[in-house]
Amino acid sequence: MGKILVTTDFSGHSRKGIRFAFQYAQQTQSKVVLLHVLNLFDPEIAIDSRTATPQLRWEEALQLKTNQLKKYIHVVFPSGIPKVDYEIVCLKLERSLAATIIHYTKMEAIEMVFCSENGVSIYKTLLGSLPEALLQHCPVPLCIVPNRYRTTPIHSLCYLTDMAHIDDEMAQITSLQRRLEVRVDVLFFAYEMELKARFTQLHETAKSYENNTVRFQYIQLIPQTPFKELLHRLLHPLKPSLVVLFRTPNRSLLSRMLFPSKTSALVLENHLPLLVIPKP
Repeated sequence: MGKILVTTDFSGHSRKGIRFAFQYAQQTQSKVVLLHVLNLFDPEIAIDSRTATPQLRWEEALQLKTNQLKKYIHVVFPSGIPKVDYEIVCLKLERSLAATIIHYTKMEAIEMVFCSENGVSIYKTLLGSLPEALLQHCPVPLCIVPNRYRTTPIHSLCYLTDMAHIDDEMAQITSLQRRLEVRVDVLFFAYEMELKARFTQLHETAKSYENNTVRFQYIQLIPQTPFKELLHRLLHPLKPSLVVLFRTPNRSLLSRMLFPSKTSALVLENHLPLLVIPKP
């Protein structure tokens, strides 16, 4: 059984990530680690309510937050917690929120991290956007869940590819597809000249992977049409449960279109969870 990690700061936004992580765990028989990171700016830790004086009581604070998290999970699932193996973990902040999460991910062999997009908690105000920070350095797949997402069973994936390492990436997509038992739509965007030049190669690739549950689509980019608008037109009828991207240090055309405007734009505007996987 693999382990997945979902972060929470007790905000309303973080409930979306928790619910989606539990849904994923149900369909893949994964164990969920529900993680909260304590920070110096939490008034319950830094201030003694009786004397209003600064203090640090880490051991007491860890236990306090653990107990709160045990209650909070029932708030997230008022109709009953799904039948998923899970554990609650509270950690002290080390250097930064993202660094603390990444260190724990490496130490505990976490296979996927889930977080909610752009909460309004003190974390975002003082430490920056957690999803954006994790995108840069997370060593495992990162799933970002938009705050307007409504959790339903995961029934399909939409994989956006630059075709640069299609065989390696399709191996991971196929593995994920089998675990979730879903269909996959593969989308490749390019300008007309490239699509014509690579016509034979692209169609041979599609032919080698397509079946009843996998479909390839090659979409021509239109200079006058913003990429996000074009993508929205395609995602709306597909209605995927999860959009998948691979992150690479040497950014492709697709990466240059998505990441400078913050990947969160794709998630928020289409209200779809986004899974970002490090390149092999």
